[in-house]
Amino acid sequence: MRVLISLLIISIIGGCAKQSTTSSNTSMENYKKIAYESLSVEPVQFSENSQKDYLLATYYKNESNVAGNGTLKYVIINIAEEKVLKEGSLPEGKINWISDYEVEIFSPPGIPKDHSETVDDYKTIYNVKTEKLSNKKGANY
Repeated sequence: MRVLISLLIISIIGGCAKQSTTSSNTSMENYKKIAYESLSVEPVQFSENSQKDYLLATYYKNESNVAGNGTLKYVIINIAEEKVLKEGSLPEGKINWISDYEVEIFSPPGIPKDHSETVDDYKTIYNVKTEKLSNKKGANY
């Protein structure tokens, strides 16, 4: 009798754990589908913020056989709302999480405008909570 009760308890616990994993996988598949549709390609990399409530999906395509001659396509998604917040492409650029709710976008020009410009002149910060951009030097736009 004890063995039967033990097996019943183990199977209930196992069933609950499996159900939780299944619903989590379904949610993950939904936001991945949004990313695929937004980028019109299969993203190479998925990166959630530390709180796991926003997703950055990126796809890099080398435009020629020349190293470093490519475009990075990206999309930022609010996971809970399954909503695209921002998407774009960055020739020769980079994008990554720099805090819980901020993404740094680096978009260098083909030719710098001025010799006094620095790398920070081509970096912007996107806040996923406020959906606002600001340049690395602090100006909002």
